[in-house]
Amino acid sequence: MGKKIIKLTESELYNLVKRVLQEQEEEDNSYYSIGATGLNLKIIDGKLYQVFLNENRKIEPIQPLNGVLYDFKYNVKTDEVIDEDYIDNINLTTENFQAIKNSDAAPTQTKNLDFVFLAIVPNDASSKNAKVGTPMVYGASVMEFPGDYFKGDRRYQESKDGVISAKMYYRTRGKAYLINFYPGKYNTSYIPNESNVTPVDEPFELNIESPFKFNEVYLTDEAQKEFIDFIKSIKTNYSDATGDVEVISSASIDGDPEGKVASGKTRKVYDMELSKKRAETIVSTLKNNLPGIKLNFIPNGIGETDQFAPGKKWPEITNQNETAPNRRLIIKLPKVMKQQ
Repeated sequence: MGKKIIKLTESELYNLVKRVLQEQEEEDNSYYSIGATGLNLKIIDGKLYQVFLNENRKIEPIQPLNGVLYDFKYNVKTDEVIDEDYIDNINLTTENFQAIKNSDAAPTQTKNLDFVFLAIVPNDASSKNAKVGTPMVYGASVMEFPGDYFKGDRRYQESKDGVISAKMYYRTRGKAYLINFYPGKYNTSYIPNESNVTPVDEPFELNIESPFKFNEVYLTDEAQKEFIDFIKSIKTNYSDATGDVEVISSASIDGDPEGKVASGKTRKVYDMELSKKRAETIVSTLKNNLPGIKLNFIPNGIGETDQFAPGKKWPEITNQNETAPNRRLIIKLPKVMKQQ
């Protein structure tokens, strides 16, 4: 007996997924959030869905998205993306591209992209920050190479019908074409089940020593990793919290405070101004990446100090490695409910 094929309309598929989610909501009302884009996603049976929180804070699907990265294929001959699910995917990211571009979710390459879409990070992801199995924003470009460029390279197969992918190229008229992917900067937050919330006595705190690049307002690579994790914690644990939160940036005393620096200002004035700019930059970044969060972040650049490591200052100490504990970025959040 032959297999019976049942075709579902988009409306029927929506209702089916909605019913499945409703049946599962008691045990799994979790979802993923992509950066500051406002895009919420859920993976169901290996497929990616755009979802939203209804008025009862329950997850409901909006539309299915093909979430398998290597399923993304393009036909050079017809100028069409293969797999109709990707059309919704591309339209969704196009609609939200400005928000994506302004967040840490943007593809590492943002110029000359042919497509931008969401996909699940595959097992062989090259990005060390990419967690396999989570959604990420990807960019894709149709790349042109000399016709024999891939000849003898076993990593790629030659297409005979014009359909190309990350692993299949097509040769025509002395040229070879391949799809190249650009993963986004990793900024995917996992929002777990609300039933897993328990009270804690201690507030969350970010407290980084020597967090900024020399004479700049930008964080070092190591500090940036801690900062991204901190933002994820705020999204997970502080969605309904309110109150003022100080963002403190300080400088160490590594020379005569009244001595002049290259700009002609005294070292003390320069360090105060730099501390304020750093605190303001961090506050701006927090606000851009935390839409909807009710906390009021207040920049507080305090300039030169030895309050965090008393006595570790010029002229008693001339080694800047020893004065480092007084160069700080501190953000202490109020007590809230914490996800376990």
